[in-house]
Amino acid sequence: MVITFLITSVLLLGLIAIAIYFWQKPTRNRETPELPQPPVTSLFADEEPAQIVDATEERLLVEPASDERDAKTAAAEEFIEKWKLSPGRNSTAQMLHLAAIADDAEIFDKAAEAALSFWQNGKLPDVSAAELQSLLNSEYWLLSSQTRSSGAGFVLKRTLARAKRELESVNNLT
Repeated sequence: MVITFLITSVLLLGLIAIAIYFWQKPTRNRETPELPQPPVTSLFADEEPAQIVDATEERLLVEPASDERDAKTAAAEEFIEKWKLSPGRNSTAQMLHLAAIADDAEIFDKAAEAALSFWQNGKLPDVSAAELQSLLNSEYWLLSSQTRSSGAGFVLKRTLARAKRELESVNNLT
């Protein structure tokens, strides 16, 4: 009888403890709070160098091309050549962007090769290996899937893979 009384009291105390726990526990809000949008930041400054505006406006306004893609390709090629004369952090980003929106794998390959070569030769001291790698990767995805899967796209992928290996080896050393 004593054992029955002890077992019953322990069970009763356990049930009371559980009831008190759930009674004092705050109710959960079923709505999940929305997080504020993160501020938009860019890898490079928001300003556009006058060279870019001049190169694209000259090509598109002075010599109206029959095809917008031809105009973008010509503007990108022209800007790559101007960029080679005075490469810099912002102009490198703009050069790669113009090459990407031209949607021509050969032009983007040419721009990527030039940027990598200038970086390797120390002509882009204000651009880190990680920044250049990030820039090459992000601009690559502006190319259409048709361009990325073309024959020239395959050559471009090989160039970007080589750039990735070289830039990552520098990133791993620092």
